[in-house]
Parts: sequence; C-alpha cells; structure tokens
Amino acid sequence: MNTDHLMIAFLKAFALNTWYMVAEMAPYLIFGFAIAGLLHILIRKEQVQGLLGKPGLGAVFKACLIGVPMPLCSCSVIPAAASLHKSGASRGATAAFLSSTPQTGVDSILATYSLMGGLFATVRVVVAFVSGIVTGFLIELFCKEKAESQPPKTPPPTINFSPNLSPNPNLNSDPQSTLSKITSMIKTPQVSALKPQVSNPQPSRLSTALRYGFVNLPADLAVALLIGLVLAGLITTLLPPDLISGHFSTGSLAFLLATVISLPLYICATASIPMAYALMAAGLSPGAALIFLITGPATNTATVISLWKMLGHKATLIYLGSLIVIAWIAGGLLNSTLGTQTIEHSVHQHAAMQPELWQHLSGIVLILILLISLGLSRPPKAAAKSCCSD
Repeated sequence: MNTDHLMIAFLKAFALNTWYMVAEMAPYLIFGFAIAGLLHILIRKEQVQGLLGKPGLGAVFKACLIGVPMPLCSCSVIPAAASLHKSGASRGATAAFLSSTPQTGVDSILATYSLMGGLFATVRVVVAFVSGIVTGFLIELFCKEKAESQPPKTPPPTINFSPNLSPNPNLNSDPQSTLSKITSMIKTPQVSALKPQVSNPQPSRLSTALRYGFVNLPADLAVALLIGLVLAGLITTLLPPDLISGHFSTGSLAFLLATVISLPLYICATASIPMAYALMAAGLSPGAALIFLITGPATNTATVISLWKMLGHKATLIYLGSLIVIAWIAGGLLNSTLGTQTIEHSVHQHAAMQPELWQHLSGIVLILILLISLGLSRPPKAAAKSCCSD
C-alpha cells in the first residue's frame, strides 16, 4: 500500500512539474512561432546566398547576423547550410551560419527568457554570435578556398545556312537528319504556344507565414520538445534541489560532464532549455548549464558528419575546438563575473512560483499546436503507398 501511495505521489509530482514548465514556456513559444513565420517571408534564401558568397570577415559577420534569429534547429540547419555552401557561400560563412543558427532563434530566446530570465537569455545570444564569428573567422584564416578546376567550355555547334560560306560538315554528312532537327526546332515553340497556360494560384504571404510558424516549425520541434519536457519533468522530480553540489556543480568536472553529454546529443535549442533548467534547479552551476545549451544544439553526430563532408576534416576540427573553448570561457565568465548565487536564486524562486490561469490556457494551446502540426505534416497514406510503389 505504501508503494502504491509513493507511485501515485511520484506520478502526480512528475505531471505537475512537467505541466508547469509547459505553461511557463507556452506564451513565449507561441509568440516566437509567430515571429518565426514573419522572418520566414521577410528573409529570402536568395538574398542570404547573395550576402554570404564573398569570403572574408564581412560574410562571416552577416552569416551570424542572419543565423542568430532564424528558428532553425539542429536538424533543419544542416540542409540549409549545405544549400548555402553549394550556392557559393564561403567556408567561413557556412561554418558561422552552422554554428550560430542552431544555438538560438526567436522561439528559443523567448523560451530561455521565460524559464531562466533576461540575463541568461542575453548571455546565450551574445555567446552564439561570438562563437559564430570566431569559428567562421578561424576557418576563413586556416582553410583557404580552393579554386575548382572547371573543364573548358566548348561553344555549341552551329549550322551554316548560307551557301556563300564554308558549309558545315555535319550538315552535308546527313542532310535528312539535319532537316528533321531544323523542322523540330521551328515547330517546338509553335506547339508549346498552343498549349493552355494553367496558372497555379500562389498562396498569400500571410498564409505562408502562418503555415511556417504554426505548422512546419512546430512539427520540426514537436517530438524533441516533448521529449525534452518529459525528461526535464523527470529530472525535477527525481533530483531534489541542491543535490548537485561542490566541484561537481561549479568546477571543471561539471564543465567536462556538460561537454561530454552535449557533444554527441541530438537536441535542438528549444528542447534543451527545460533540461538545463531542471539541472540548474538541482544545483548545477549556470556556467555548466550554458555549456550544455551551447554545445548541445551546435554539435551533434549529424552536424559533425555533414560538416566533415562539406568543409573537410581541418575545418571540422577547428569548428569543434573553437566551440568547446568558447563555451568553457563563457561558462567560467558567467560563474565568476555574474556569480552563481544571483542566477541560481532566480531559478529556485521561479521554480517555487505556480503558473497563472492565462499561462495554463497558453499551455493547452501549445500542446494543440504541436499535435495538429504533427498531423498536418504527416503525408497521407495513399500518397505514401504510391510513392513507395513507384
């Protein structure tokens, strides 16, 4: 009987802790989704590719300036960076974009503010920007672009119709074939002109923004965010406050543990926030939590493999090394300069507060958005079967 009571008490505490974090993050995430949809229609990929094409510190700076507010997670930033690199973006600009973009975004910035306060959110944005600039600049400095050898362009074969000039050997060799080619060239535009022009109606900018902000982006984040919230609820329930203390909390061991855990971890910037919040509530230092938030989204197995293929092994090692060094420096400065007591006190004080009614309603809306977006983004069964059969 005591075991049943303990299990019921644990499940109740776990459900409350998880839901409180959902309610706290929900208003800021919903607002972040709306801003993300607006940025999606304002920032065009063609414009980004044009700004990042020239090598140098200017392109690296622009890549960070564009990447920090963009709501791209650890998975969606990889094809975006590959597309930029194939379109002519330099190695440094590609690495800067790949470093700064997944660390932050309008949704994760607002979510960080909701759980950890404005000071921590500001530090996170600054570190993401600085890490992107340093990473991109070092790769620009030590990994020079190689000029790709292109085969010489051969002019297209021409057909000479004038009898006064030297005849084309291909024309005399097979006059019947040449005549049929000329006839097809003349008839092709006439046939295409007779075809009815079917104009597909383009969706409006408002519908595009709403679909990206409240369907595409939540669908990308839904699974990782729900898993992160559940793990954070478990950590908060199982680990009492101040369980993690001593050198394991603030020293180099905490920094090393946060780095080792977050390096291969596949987690997005938004989903990592409740986990870092729960670890800080259990006594982990803000500096170690910051390292977890920096290296987790920006470095994972998929990112490292993709970067290795795009930019080479030397650029990949520079990317990883510079990110780890910057994360450790930022974590040490956060603990020593700002002090752990201020941030830890605000976290504990925030954990003791219960969400208000409007936050609970926002939490319900957020869960509905995540579930509906997953349903809308899933392809129909008939289409999936036809694709497989093809």
